[in-house]
Amino acid sequence: MGVVTRAKKRMLEKVDHISCLPDCVLGNIVSFLPTKEGARTQVLSSKWHHIWRYAPLNIDLTSDPTITCGEVSRILSSHQGFVGRRFSIPPEPKSNMKRMVFAADMDAWLRSPSLNNLEELEFHLSDGYWQFSPPTPPLPAPACRFSSTLRVASFGGCGFSDEDAHELHLPHLKQLTLCNVTISESSLDSLLANCPVLESLLLHDTNCCPRFHVRSPSLRSLGVSSGCRDTLRHLIIEDAPCLERLLPFVRLGGIGTQLSVIYAPRLDVLGPLYGHFPRLQFPGAIPPAVSMDLVCGVKVLALSMDPSLDEVIDLMKCSPRLETLYIEAGRADVWCHYRDRNLVGDLDIGLKKVVFTNYRGKMSHVKIAKFFVLNARLLESMRLELEDGNVSKEWIEKQHKLLKIEKRASMGARFDFVPRNIFNGSLSLLYAKQVHDLSITDPFHMLHV
Repeated sequence: MGVVTRAKKRMLEKVDHISCLPDCVLGNIVSFLPTKEGARTQVLSSKWHHIWRYAPLNIDLTSDPTITCGEVSRILSSHQGFVGRRFSIPPEPKSNMKRMVFAADMDAWLRSPSLNNLEELEFHLSDGYWQFSPPTPPLPAPACRFSSTLRVASFGGCGFSDEDAHELHLPHLKQLTLCNVTISESSLDSLLANCPVLESLLLHDTNCCPRFHVRSPSLRSLGVSSGCRDTLRHLIIEDAPCLERLLPFVRLGGIGTQLSVIYAPRLDVLGPLYGHFPRLQFPGAIPPAVSMDLVCGVKVLALSMDPSLDEVIDLMKCSPRLETLYIEAGRADVWCHYRDRNLVGDLDIGLKKVVFTNYRGKMSHVKIAKFFVLNARLLESMRLELEDGNVSKEWIEKQHKLLKIEKRASMGARFDFVPRNIFNGSLSLLYAKQVHDLSITDPFHMLHV
């Protein structure tokens, strides 16, 4: 028997205050841990042995992608809590399809008593993942049993019938994602109507109707991205009194797509708008592509793929509250084509921040950046993200002269030449973060930090 030193004695006398908490509190703490970490708490002490088995269940393969389908089944069969907090089975990347989740697997999992009263549900069925796959499997029937408790939902790789959409009432749902989902116009309308407190909606690569009318008294954030299967041709914001951000991440189905806003008085964030955005329509539009009612309240605007300076100026004239402007340059050389007019005389630029992505220092880029340097009197920062990050100090000094920074309208403005950020993560996760995280007032900022 070894000698018990004073240090060891003090350690033995220390009280485990965490273990003294009530089991219900410990269970809630454990339910927020990643799945495997939560299960490992059973080995901490005899006090903790039963906590995980009865705690609200948290299965999240987003944070723990090493869990296999077999392990998911074993966890559900061994857990005895009968309360589900989160059940997330996102799609595997196409380049790493190790875990195939089929409709039969999901159907069995969602029937487990361990998921009773589930609050967050995310799944993507592998059957509908490939471009030339068999017909999309239907929404798993057991998913409807959580309709009264769900607050966050993401349905992927499945199809919504008219009956599913009409019967699926989600009175507490605040976040909804439809990814690789097949759904008709009437079903989408019904689903949205059955979510009375919905705050954010993401339609990602959704095979839906040619037209979608957005009518929601509670919706604050809407994101739409399209892929090869997408058939959406006209997105109409018909009645969205609380809509704050509208994010059409990529060209909505092609050249013929139309984006119309009839009523969205609280719109703060718009974009990214692609190309020359001739399909952007609002009632009484002046000029034809843009209306004063369109973006009069917008504070954050993102543009992509070489709109002309004329179009940028027209948008700013309609946006007196605009504070942040993102411009992503493409390869076309159209930035220098703008009308010869007294731009300063009829335009009050209130911009505080400009981000110019893919800046290459050619004259068309210099001219549009110089316009803001010389005319934005309230400018606080301009970030020039270089397509080629390997530039010399002499090159940057030359750009300072070309941009006439010494004659800038805002003497307190900061100008930063930085390498362009290259995003290598999952676009699905990025889009979801931008749409659903309403605590982020500027959803584009995360791409430019």
